[in-house]
Amino acid sequence: MAGSSEDYYDLLGVSREANPDEIKSAYRKQALKFHPDRNPGNAEAEAKFKEVTEAYHVLSDADRRAHYDRFGRAPQASGGGYAGGAPDFSNFDPQEILQEVLGDLFGNLGGRRRISGRDVSAELVISLEEAARGCEKTLEFERSAACETCHGRGAEPGTALTACSACQGRGQVVFQQGFFRLSRPCQKCAGRGSVPEKPCGTCAGTGVMRKTEKLAVSLPAGIEDGATRTVQGYGEAPSNGAATGDLEITVKIAEHPIFRRDGAELRCTIPVSFPQAALGGMLEVPTLDGKVKMRLPPGVQPGQELRLRGKGMPRYGGMGRGDQIVGIALEVPTQLSDAQRELIEQLAKSLGEDTHPQQKTFLEKLKGLFE
Repeated sequence: MAGSSEDYYDLLGVSREANPDEIKSAYRKQALKFHPDRNPGNAEAEAKFKEVTEAYHVLSDADRRAHYDRFGRAPQASGGGYAGGAPDFSNFDPQEILQEVLGDLFGNLGGRRRISGRDVSAELVISLEEAARGCEKTLEFERSAACETCHGRGAEPGTALTACSACQGRGQVVFQQGFFRLSRPCQKCAGRGSVPEKPCGTCAGTGVMRKTEKLAVSLPAGIEDGATRTVQGYGEAPSNGAATGDLEITVKIAEHPIFRRDGAELRCTIPVSFPQAALGGMLEVPTLDGKVKMRLPPGVQPGQELRLRGKGMPRYGGMGRGDQIVGIALEVPTQLSDAQRELIEQLAKSLGEDTHPQQKTFLEKLKGLFE
């Protein structure tokens, strides 16, 4: 086996202290990158693939690696061969190494392989109330499913299937690329290995058809925005008769006009008037369970937050509920009558500066800043 003079460790991108797992992982990455099946007609990529495969062949074996670490692969000055004896390439089989490390990714090198159908993604939009209580929704989506007329066979009911002449019933065609023997799904039979004597009139012999599906989906109380659910076997059905893909459902919680979710907590902001903020009292607050009465302490400040225990979102897994956080917003009237204005002016004189400690502190800081 001839290769370049580049260091084997450099070819794989690992250090000389790399363990076998690191070497195998590095080779896998390089093999995937330069594999001829991913670089058709690229002689440079094919040559690189041969080099990294040779490097893995040597470094994956303890004896060959020890010899390489000691002698490298430079020939002896006295003529021919490697110093101390060359690494044994008599049993070097790139296809065997490829199959061992990459598995079935590029096929079984002449065996039959069927590629499963693609997964389908769908978004399910629910309200915040539905997320809080849990719900069952009906999801409608489109996918390729087995033809209802021929049940995925691709042949008219009552007619036979015959072995594909292009692949001799294997479902794959084998071709040579360099010194590698590779395989791909047969285009004539779409990887089935058989063709219908009389193609199905509904699906034109493909065995699949577009279908609108309706699926009942149960969602637990407390489900999070962005949560995903996978339903096996509800993805795309491939035309080669292989396994159907899966359906991946992403839950989207619609924006609520009042509440904002923060984990298990719910947040909302309630406007209060100056008299309410100054005197306190009972305040009616909306929750997901309906309206409740909340005590507003005298002198509550704008931006202050009050807490309603157990009125938030259910914690996923049935671990109780979070709290509802109520933010206070002071609502200032924008239109005053003359009588109202006069009363407020009298109140302002009556209150004086001592009743506004925050304002007094701020003015003192401002005065000290410009002195």
